[in-house]
Amino acid sequence: MPRFFFHVRCRGETLSHDSLGLDFPDAVTAHNEAVRAARDLDGAFVVRGRNPHDCTIEVENAAGELVFSVSFAAIFNGHAKPFDSHVEAGQ
Repeated sequence: MPRFFFHVRCRGETLSHDSLGLDFPDAVTAHNEAVRAARDLDGAFVVRGRNPHDCTIEVENAAGELVFSVSFAAIFNGHAKPFDSHVEAGQ
């Protein structure tokens, strides 16, 4: 099963670097988890006085290649698009 690593970045600043990763059957499942995680993190940003709309979750595979990224703003505004590896990863 592929392993995916979830990193949170805000305006070029790395807020979290996932060194453990999570196993998911495919990138679609990892994308759904990234969206769920972003929604769960909203309160943590507010408590710290940060605006999550300036942040993204970048998801890499075990080779360190970007699989996709999703912005918190798109998620919170209801504009998060379904995962499409060709579009999201810029291929």
